[in-house]
Amino acid sequence: MRTLNQFVFGWPRAVVVVWAMLLALAAVPALRLPGVVQGSSDAIEASESGRVAAILEARYGRGGGYLISVVVQSDGPAVDDPAFAAGANAFAEALLLVPGVKSVEHAWNTGESALIGRDRHSALLLVRPDVRSFFDAENLIGRLRTALSEVRSPDLRASVTGMPAIFYDLNRRASRDMLRAESIGLPLALIVLLCVFRAPLAALLPLVVAISSVTVARAGLYLLSDLLPVSVFAQNAVTMIGLAVGIDYALFLLSRFRQQLAAGDSVQESCLRACRTAGSAVMVSGATVGIGLAGLFLVRAKFIHSVAIGGLLVVGVAVAATVTLLPLLLVWLGPKVNWPFAHQPIHHAGRRPGGRWHAWISAVLRHPGKALLAGVAISAVLATPALRMTTAAAGVRDLPVQAEARRGLEVLEHNFEAGWMGPVTLALEASPASTGDEARRTVHDIAARLENDPRIARVLIDDSGDPSSRTALLFAVTRHSPDSTESLRLVRALRADPWPTATRAGLTVKVGGAAAMIHDFDAELQGSLHRVIPAVLGATFVVLLLAFRSVLIPVKAVVLNLLAIASAWGLLVLLFQDGLCADFLGIDPPGGLNSLVMLMLFTILFGISMDYEVLLLQQVSEAHSRGGNNVSAVRDGVARSAALITGAAVIMIVLFGSFAFTGFTATREFGLGLAFAVAFDATFIRLLLAPALMGLAGAANWWWPFARNQKPVRSLLPSAASVPRGSLTRREAN
Repeated sequence: MRTLNQFVFGWPRAVVVVWAMLLALAAVPALRLPGVVQGSSDAIEASESGRVAAILEARYGRGGGYLISVVVQSDGPAVDDPAFAAGANAFAEALLLVPGVKSVEHAWNTGESALIGRDRHSALLLVRPDVRSFFDAENLIGRLRTALSEVRSPDLRASVTGMPAIFYDLNRRASRDMLRAESIGLPLALIVLLCVFRAPLAALLPLVVAISSVTVARAGLYLLSDLLPVSVFAQNAVTMIGLAVGIDYALFLLSRFRQQLAAGDSVQESCLRACRTAGSAVMVSGATVGIGLAGLFLVRAKFIHSVAIGGLLVVGVAVAATVTLLPLLLVWLGPKVNWPFAHQPIHHAGRRPGGRWHAWISAVLRHPGKALLAGVAISAVLATPALRMTTAAAGVRDLPVQAEARRGLEVLEHNFEAGWMGPVTLALEASPASTGDEARRTVHDIAARLENDPRIARVLIDDSGDPSSRTALLFAVTRHSPDSTESLRLVRALRADPWPTATRAGLTVKVGGAAAMIHDFDAELQGSLHRVIPAVLGATFVVLLLAFRSVLIPVKAVVLNLLAIASAWGLLVLLFQDGLCADFLGIDPPGGLNSLVMLMLFTILFGISMDYEVLLLQQVSEAHSRGGNNVSAVRDGVARSAALITGAAVIMIVLFGSFAFTGFTATREFGLGLAFAVAFDATFIRLLLAPALMGLAGAANWWWPFARNQKPVRSLLPSAASVPRGSLTRREAN
């Protein structure tokens, strides 16, 4: 920090110019990000559905595994009327002219009666795209809809649906939801900042840092979109995380600056002391958030890696802006930052010997055992529902009824089968020892068996591929959409089937298709928790071990953070899985949690919760370094940090809670989970469990095995007292 401060204060104009240029260059790419994000993922390459997707591509060429359904409806002529056939063919010809469309199959060019609706006033066009990925198929939807809208057919109307269309519409809705949440959250955050600082300039500075961080990170994601698929969840996560940590980090530094001004330090000394105390804490906090996000790289899905990259970008930029740009703005403003009032340190209430925080912590420390038992009991009640957590995939039910993809699904359900949105695919591969006739008979026997399954409406057979491939394909059109619970159960049942007739014929059966892709994606996310959680816990423990030169403090921090996350999971189970208060909250419970939300809540919350932990422990460590015993150090440190932690938590709750007003279920889960976890962390964890544990541990809090005596070793986070007055260099002072 000393070296960084010397550079920042030594070259202030250069630093400001670099930030101004960076923000100017980032503005346009950041605005273009919503146009390149995607809401879905290609099949996990190492999964069974990924192997089936490779077989489909080998058989049908690029995009062979993706199917886009176009439903044609008529209010007048029936399908037997030549006018209907002419209109349907006109739609098909328009689709074929769209770049990226390989073929369009319908009843009039295939003779397939299943493509005629049961009401005899609808027909189904199956579009096979020529694309490299699901993302490209998703991006094709807008062009298909534009082409269909230009066809003049007064008696017919066409709706584009299918899994690519669903995620295309989900993307657009998520982007609109994001703008709505920002329009609610940012003004409320500004109001909270005004209440905390009671000074408009001080309230605006954290927003400057946060918005700058989000802008640069969104621009970075846009530039990376050519190299990897960028998830719509990455866009949402960047905004949520960037606004939260950007405001929090600036709040920490700005509060310390105002405290030092109130203590009588000059503007330059106040800024330097704030940088070398709160600035150091911000860097440690940023490292812990980064560790949590970096854990996402352990998930075997490129889709998730964009979330990790976006999160790391926005946290890195927020830390950089807090320790470089913000100090220069503070030096420039000086005492004006408190306009129109005099110095008003944010911790004033907590610093008074009779302050309410001081009195509360004193009560906790007088009975730490009882406080610990009460806190653990409350946490256990909240966290217990997480033990029965199940998953529910995002899908068509997350769309409003007027969305085109959902309207198309409703037509499929009434007049065709919902499974046309993405049939379950069975790939039957023959071993070299199997005979062709026997294998062919077995394929047809399996198809007949599948057609007898009440969950399957129709089975299509393709065993006419290249004979050298020795692979037959069965397409099972299910009665339910691919994202439904019924279709996912069917995939699990088919994979659990031993297929004895296939085994005797030398055939191996692989199950793929849209429902299988969803199943494998959820399985990978859930399974990755066994890798992500230990890695994040271990890395965070090491960072805190080095930062605080203590063994017990990192252990306590890790355990308490896990408790906050488990409590958030438990609440989401009650709301979105059990449907508790669903009518009051306006929630249509999906019956489970989005697997991506489950993973993201852990990685993000674990890092964000450490912001408060680092701030609290820094204050306790400072109090202890001034010569106080353990009880007084905990009491004074928690009391001094309580007001700031409360203010920061309220801001985060407001920002995250604003996402609860969106329509996308996964985003609502994410926002409510984050808001509750932050509220729980700032109250029960930081004001009850943390001081109770530290009070019970006593001198063991400061035990460090590498110290020659058992006095605490100076941590990497210096106190204000450790920065001597008059320590500015001439260049820094200037």
